[in-house]
Amino acid sequence: MKKLMMIVLVIGLSACSGEASQAEKDLEAINGDISELEEEINDLQGDNEALQQNVDQKESELEALEKEFEESQQAEDTEENEE
Repeated sequence: MKKLMMIVLVIGLSACSGEASQAEKDLEAINGDISELEEEINDLQGDNEALQQNVDQKESELEALEKEFEESQQAEDTEENEE
């Protein structure tokens, strides 16, 4: 919405002067920066999703190992009680 308001303002100012104003040039530079930042954000979100999947996988592996350890401890306790 802010971009639209700025564009309308710049177009209005440009119509008065008949040539590209400094404000219009600045707006184009800002829009370029915004596009670069949006692309960087998307890249970071993708990286974040990949890292989260890795964390989830490692947590599942840890839970499986903990369960296996508990079962082996119970088996050892059962063997000791039988002796």
